[in-house]
Amino acid sequence: MSGPVSAMALGALAANVGAFGDERDRAIVFDSLQHVQKIAARLATPMLLFGADLRQTFASTRGLATPFIVGAFATTVGCFVAVAIVFGASASGDFYGLKDDAWKLAAALAAKNIGGGLNYVAVATTLGMSSSAFIAGVACDNIFALVYFPFVSYLANRYNVENAERTVIGASDSSTATVGSFDESPATAVGDVLACAFASCALLALGERISPNAVLPATTALTVAFATMAPKSMSKSLATTGRLLGDSLLFGFFVVAGACGSSLEACAPSILAFLFVVYAVHLGIVIAASRTIIPVREALLASNACIGGPATAAALATSARWFDLLVPGVLAGQLGNAIATFIGLALSAWFRTMLSHA
Repeated sequence: MSGPVSAMALGALAANVGAFGDERDRAIVFDSLQHVQKIAARLATPMLLFGADLRQTFASTRGLATPFIVGAFATTVGCFVAVAIVFGASASGDFYGLKDDAWKLAAALAAKNIGGGLNYVAVATTLGMSSSAFIAGVACDNIFALVYFPFVSYLANRYNVENAERTVIGASDSSTATVGSFDESPATAVGDVLACAFASCALLALGERISPNAVLPATTALTVAFATMAPKSMSKSLATTGRLLGDSLLFGFFVVAGACGSSLEACAPSILAFLFVVYAVHLGIVIAASRTIIPVREALLASNACIGGPATAAALATSARWFDLLVPGVLAGQLGNAIATFIGLALSAWFRTMLSHA
């Protein structure tokens, strides 16, 4: 199980063994926990986007620009097809137990598979998705991820075998240094932690002032603008610390989601069917594009950046020894984090309209 699923499982276990008291006490505790969950989601959003410098991203990912667009397009098409085939085929009108959450879940999963877990949380929170649908979406998506990532790794290894002369077989010193700047720099300075917390709260306050009904999208836009315009030294410091604090807050979010969630039996089968269509269409388009309009390496890495985000893109580039694509892959994943929330919210209006006529 992935980290988020494990965190939710622990939260659910705590709730079911009586860690939150009897039924009356549990209602009070859950109400408080949901407020904590909302705060964690809001604070984590700017923290995880302090490294989204669009100037650096666009400059370093030109070779992955078209593949990333293809990957995002493939996910979008897959979601439209899945909404029409799976949710739209429900004659009862409750969309296999999802009821009012079907279009919200479709939008959140679209955002997740263009950006990452951060975008899933942001879209789900903004649209007011129920706890049961939220948990089911994450759990089912991780099931497909367990198939997707090994399959993409297999395709990468097969490409390396068939095209050995084109494979980068050694990492330069500069590549190793760049990897460390993204993933391995420790965040220990108290001043950095305080600066990160202050900047996050300030951006959230400004986002709430600008758009009270869409705080997370507004804060996302402000943070990306800030990360793009800020001096590199400040941006790097905040990005390193923000990654640590933001990941910790998201794990707290998932623990609360597991504790407060209800049964998944009613909606999990429909979500599995939905995601099967999404992943099948995504991979079909990406593989077809890799044989026609874009190189195989770039196609697979951009797909991985869409589905899994910066960390999994870095893992694929390292395991396949594509060190020349490591930094562009990470930055492509960060670009997905920066834009996927807005794509998911835009798609939600289309999905809602589609299902209202189903």
